[in-house]
Amino acid sequence: MAETTAPDAPSAAGPATAPSHVLLVVIASDPASMDDLLTALLDIGITGATLIDSKGMATVLREEMPIFSGLAALLPGTTGSRMLFSVTTSETASQVLDYVTNQMRADAKPIAAVVPVTAVAGLKR
Repeated sequence: MAETTAPDAPSAAGPATAPSHVLLVVIASDPASMDDLLTALLDIGITGATLIDSKGMATVLREEMPIFSGLAALLPGTTGSRMLFSVTTSETASQVLDYVTNQMRADAKPIAAVVPVTAVAGLKR
């Protein structure tokens, strides 16, 4: 997961501490919202992120647990999503959260969360 900040040099004791780094996690069930978000991330300066296609719990219940197949009518039809992960700075993550909160359509708004990172190694410029 690359980031545009300078890399942290590891010390003899292990990876350098980086209290200003965070893990940005975004979960989008609407593919169009992820496309808009990726464009915004590039504008903000995030050039390294990992995207993962995922299944929702309802899909797993419907497809892999036949005992719940009778409940299929009650479960949402589309339950897949795309998840984005990026180690970035607190300031950059704040810009992403601001974009998600204030500029994305309410009906297609992804879930976004920021998790503190106490140490990081291997970030690329």
